[in-house]
Order: sequence, then structure tokens, then C-alpha cells
Amino acid sequence: MRRPVLSSLTISAAFGIALSCMIAAARQDSGPIGAPKATPPAVPQPAEPLPSDRERTLSPDPAPGQWQLEFIPGDLRLYTDPQTSQHFWYFTYKVVNRTGQDRWWAPKFELLEDHGRVRRSGQNVDPIVMKRVEALIGNRMIADQYQVLGEIKQGAEHAKEGFVVWSEDDLRATELHLFIRGMSSEMKKLQTKEGEVMMYKTLRLDYRVPGDALDRSGEPVVCEQREWVLR
Repeated sequence: MRRPVLSSLTISAAFGIALSCMIAAARQDSGPIGAPKATPPAVPQPAEPLPSDRERTLSPDPAPGQWQLEFIPGDLRLYTDPQTSQHFWYFTYKVVNRTGQDRWWAPKFELLEDHGRVRRSGQNVDPIVMKRVEALIGNRMIADQYQVLGEIKQGAEHAKEGFVVWSEDDLRATELHLFIRGMSSEMKKLQTKEGEVMMYKTLRLDYRVPGDALDRSGEPVVCEQREWVLR
């Protein structure tokens, strides 16, 4: 008859020990009775969104300590070569150095179409076409994108006039965006989806091409917006 009693006592003792351990563990987890609960960890906040198009709007005025050339845009027009019937966009401009020091003029012109294609000026443009466009412009002081490279001295009397040309094999675009870099020393290193990249102060000119571009007969496309961006 003692075995069942001993068994019951053993079970009761084991249960008591287990219960004591559970209470002690619970106290360790929750801290001392009456103590304030621990502050939950802060929820991480989302990072600042990255610039998806690698652009940031800037002031048209030069930043402190930076120089900037005066840039006067000309016209953006469509040219159809009479010999080949191939189409080209061409753009004229004037640049003046009022920075107080002679500078080097080596601009970069890119044309973005609304369907996403980006092209640099002069790409796939025959030098003969350059000469025909230059003759069409009829300005003896104007230079193509290669002849215009070099030092630009100070003052309006030393201003440079130039033009650039893009070949065009698809006239479906109704919006054109022209990016021009090289007028400013301002630059900034930014974090993008592709990593850390250097961006430069760039002039963006936005154009709308209503109707059929071929019907323009060389008429200039109207610039709807002018803005300085980091690109």
C-alpha cells in the first residue's frame, strides 16, 4: 500500500518543482512585479526615396563659390536632307562668359524623346549633313559642335555661337527634352539605385511637337519649360 502513496507524493513534488520553475521564468521575462514594461524597439522608418530619373531641381543662379556661363538657347528645328530624305533635329545657341575668368567650353547635348530614347548630338550624323545645316542657318559666326570646342574668353565680344544635330529615324515623338551640360562647375555626389554617382548641373529644355513633325516645314518647336537640374 505504500507504493501508491510514494508515487503520489513523488508526482506532487515534481509538479510543484515544475510550477516554481515556470513562475520564476515568467518573472525573469516580465521583470520585477510592479516595474514598468520595457520600451519596444523603434520601428525603422523608410529611407528617403531615391531619384528615379537621376534629376534634382536646382536654382537657375549659380551656387555660392561656383561659376556659371550665360547660355542663350536658340531654336530647335527639323531638317530633311534633300539628298537622302533623312530627317534631323538641329539646335542653335549662344554662350557668354561673365564669370571673371576664362573658361573651357566643351558642352554635352542629349535629346530625350517621350518614348524613352536618349541620343547624344552628332551621333550617326554625316559631316556633310553638318555642312548643309550650317549653310541653312546662314550665320557666318556659328560653329558646329566640334569647331566650337575650346577656351571661351570673358565678355560678350568673345561669345560663342554653335549648333548641334541629331539624326532622326522616328518622328512619332510628341515631346522632346533637351539636356545641356557644361555651363556650370556645380556638381554633387548622390546615392541612387545604381549606387553613388556624380551628378552635374544641367539645363533642361522641354518641347512639345504638336501634329505631324513633317508639316512644320522647318518652323521652330516651341520651348514650354526651362529648368536647371542635377543629372
